[in-house]
Amino acid sequence: MQPTCDLPGNVDIFPNQVVWQLNRPSCTNLTPSLWSYLFSETVTLARPILCILFAIFILCSAASSLPSARPDTGTYIKDDLDHDGYGLLTIHNNWTMDTVAVLTDKKVRPMLAVYLRSKETLKITGIEDGDYGLYFTVGNLWDAKAGKFSTVYGYYRYNTPLEFETDDVGSEIEYSVFELDLYEAGRSNFVADQFQFPDLKS
Repeated sequence: MQPTCDLPGNVDIFPNQVVWQLNRPSCTNLTPSLWSYLFSETVTLARPILCILFAIFILCSAASSLPSARPDTGTYIKDDLDHDGYGLLTIHNNWTMDTVAVLTDKKVRPMLAVYLRSKETLKITGIEDGDYGLYFTVGNLWDAKAGKFSTVYGYYRYNTPLEFETDDVGSEIEYSVFELDLYEAGRSNFVADQFQFPDLKS
């Protein structure tokens, strides 16, 4: 029994549509065209490329979340000095670890903080006259946002304030020059006591 349709004029259309669908060639008997071949090859190549791009994206995201690993010697972490003075401070880092040198005012507010790599020398110029505290933090992987190393090995304070002075002597100018060598434990020129380390958070 043929199915019928209640709409007028559609009685003959439905059987024709059914016959046409049944007489369509099977997709399994079709010979692959050039376009279908290229499409399959493209899909095959795209998968490893997408995997590689995804892996790169993950690695870049992870790297961007990590702290700055190791700034160059002389990189300013904080600098509130005008550098219009004559004072000079030279620091030789003989430690086997990187450090950050910090100059503070009398209220232990950081005026200057500079990165210093292991076995390298740092020269800070243009220091204005005044009394400064000198602090060091030692560690690995500097985190600028936190204002400290990710792994902190110690905090140190130089035993006496640094007094920078400038005098006009005739046609010459005399100014303070400090040179400091950092040594490992056993030869330290630091005092082991309790103190407040300057806040270097950005």
